[in-house]
Amino acid sequence: MSHTLTTTTASPSRHRLLLKYLMFPGTNWVSRDKSRLVKMFMTATSERPVRTLDCGCGNAYFTHQAALRGSTCLGITIHEWEKRNCEEMRDYLGFTEEQMDFRVASLSKLAKEPANHKQFNQVLLLDVIEHILDARKTLREIHDLLDEDGFVYISTPDRDWQGNADHLRVTPVEDGWHVRNGFTFEQLERLLEENGFEPIDRLKFGSIGSTLVTRIQHKLFGRWIDPLTVICLPVLKLISVLLSPWRDPHTIFILARKNRSQPS
Repeated sequence: MSHTLTTTTASPSRHRLLLKYLMFPGTNWVSRDKSRLVKMFMTATSERPVRTLDCGCGNAYFTHQAALRGSTCLGITIHEWEKRNCEEMRDYLGFTEEQMDFRVASLSKLAKEPANHKQFNQVLLLDVIEHILDARKTLREIHDLLDEDGFVYISTPDRDWQGNADHLRVTPVEDGWHVRNGFTFEQLERLLEENGFEPIDRLKFGSIGSTLVTRIQHKLFGRWIDPLTVICLPVLKLISVLLSPWRDPHTIFILARKNRSQPS
């Protein structure tokens, strides 16, 4: 099913939303790298509907990609402003609330409601788990929310990546920054297995090109990172593409299937 942009009178707000849409998946170059994983999202059919939970829905890009594949989606965030931004983008893109619903809610709150158990076919946990101290509890909650044989999609920083070794990379409490510098594949797969999941695929994302662009953004653009990234986008994309053959994996991704048995 295809969707077209709403064609109402242009306004400053609509110009801003058009620019955000054209910049999808966003100005964060790490997100642009890992956006290729959307090709792995489940596609809904009349015989097999798909329900998606997007934990930490950000700018709604990944929720939107799931909806494009016919899924009905729920995006959750702990920020009211992020919910409003996602709803604004949803309305601009011409999707209904039934197709893309956004709520201010925590994963724990959602999982405490028995009515939500086994309601989702896929759960997106993209660049979230490194912000959570009790990762085991989070995975058990996702296990409860997933239908039988459901999938969880997890991306997180590669713990062994050295590109940001010039500053402290973690904080001791959940204050919005990382509480751990990501995982290795082995750590994350073991954690999944201990909490009721079977890892079934793994990918690495990142190149010298994206590392250099990210450094330009943070070292040169500073607090003007968003407008300068938009202005310099052709140059940044050229740098990223030309240096893409040289891998520098800053992000790991694991796709895991829910086991039918409960985690021990």
